[in-house]
Amino acid sequence: MRFFDKIATFTVGILLTAVALCGMAGCGGNENYGSLSIEDVTVYIDSAGHYTFAELQPEFSVPDKAEDITYTYDESSIRIENGIVIPIKNVSKTVNVRAESEHYETSFHVEVWAIRLSGSSNPLYDVSAFSSGISKGQEKCAEALTQNTTVFIGDSFMDDGYIGEYMQTFGVGKDLITAGISSTTSFHWEAIYSDIIGETAPKNIVIHVGTNNFYDENCSAEATQTSLKRLFMYLHTSYASSHIYWFNITQRANVAYADMVTQTNAYMAEWCEAYDWVTCVDTCSKVTVDMLGSDGVHPKTESYSVFTDALAEAGCVIETLA
Repeated sequence: MRFFDKIATFTVGILLTAVALCGMAGCGGNENYGSLSIEDVTVYIDSAGHYTFAELQPEFSVPDKAEDITYTYDESSIRIENGIVIPIKNVSKTVNVRAESEHYETSFHVEVWAIRLSGSSNPLYDVSAFSSGISKGQEKCAEALTQNTTVFIGDSFMDDGYIGEYMQTFGVGKDLITAGISSTTSFHWEAIYSDIIGETAPKNIVIHVGTNNFYDENCSAEATQTSLKRLFMYLHTSYASSHIYWFNITQRANVAYADMVTQTNAYMAEWCEAYDWVTCVDTCSKVTVDMLGSDGVHPKTESYSVFTDALAEAGCVIETLA
């Protein structure tokens, strides 16, 4: 296990409520212990070993009567430590969990979703078209990435074909790597991020991704949000010391998916706000159509300063090269 940081929830499901065993009035005295409830949670694990996590949040109807809880479950499928659930087997399964303390007892479910990173199993994870970009990113990171590096990953916004000219000036003397790949989605980056970044945790991971989920793959807002959360959690469990900065999704001149972009940006901003290891950098509100190139998608070279300025304002410090 590579982390146990201050982490937050990835929870869904039905609220299950259990009445306290001996705490109701007339049972063992006059004290009322009320009830205990714990929500079902969902965790993901993929065929490369990347995984998400969930933080259990026991709710005592009488908070002053809160007690330490012991969990009983199938230890071959999940692990619970300090109230944190992680999956340990790449098998989809509903795991029943029994929660007990001196005066309480309840049960809930952990849904383990196993993801196969195979294009034949799920076309959304087909990365065969990106072999050249993956190799280029791997070479860059293997050669120069250290614990002081800021690595820029994601879609074409972070690809040298678009950001490269700007970085020829901005990046001089800075410990940074650009390893974006045009036409990629958040699903693609779930599959390739660790292959490109490697074993060393960089100082900062800066990412622009999400636009192609809509315009290329016709994904729903919900599917995109779930994938983005999963990707960020994968990055965190893999590189716990790295801070993640996500440039929210830039609107295009083509407004076919504008509403879903707006919805996703708002949802993800709220989600990121809860955690101290990921920051949503709002560049969407700062990039106007006249700042885009002739394709109506990518920023003009001079417009990339909007992104690096916003990144600095968000607290991202890019180290200078030694």
